[in-house]
Amino acid sequence: MRDLFTAFHRIPEKNRTIAYGFMALLKNLFYFLFKIIVGIVFKNPLLIAVALYNLLIGLVKANCSRGLWKNKDDLKDCKTYIRGGAILFFSSIFYIIYTANQVGNPYNIQYNIFIAICIAAFATYSITVSIIGLFRTKGKTMLIKEYKFTNFATALTNLVLTQMALLSLMKVPNMHTYNATVGIIVGAVILGFGLYLVVNGFIKLKVYTTGITNKKNKKDN
Repeated sequence: MRDLFTAFHRIPEKNRTIAYGFMALLKNLFYFLFKIIVGIVFKNPLLIAVALYNLLIGLVKANCSRGLWKNKDDLKDCKTYIRGGAILFFSSIFYIIYTANQVGNPYNIQYNIFIAICIAAFATYSITVSIIGLFRTKGKTMLIKEYKFTNFATALTNLVLTQMALLSLMKVPNMHTYNATVGIIVGAVILGFGLYLVVNGFIKLKVYTTGITNKKNKKDN
């Protein structure tokens, strides 16, 4: 088992990210279909909103993986990077809709202590891993950086789920208001990440195209 773990980590990060991205798309596609069906059957538009969020997150990761796999130059990387940022931006809108709706239409789930602890432990793990991933992006390609940003953005949503579980244990009055507030903040952070990736992508694209134009002008002269 240890040898298998070591061998896996010897695989180039680019290849691991490609595999992770396509697996994430399959996982999120399953979540999307399940929540869409449940949302339609029970006439719950909130489940449909969060289903669309799950689908778009999967598409961002698959977009990064496809770019790492097929792109042959920085121009295509820049376009893939911008597209991924735009999808992440729009995914945050559905997440904000999903969480903000709790203010007017509260829905509270009562968690037992075991499930609440498991949720909190997983949230801590996912956020820690995603933060470490962000710090290790120095010198990486722009698409790997985008993938790490997306991982961190989605890990933040576990904070909302953790808060829901812990507040339900403590039976805090009006906890739906607190859950909605934190959910909106997390959604706004994800929106900010998406906007940053789009703007940063256009800056990189301008630098790249300017460099090509300057080289072409020098050859012509």
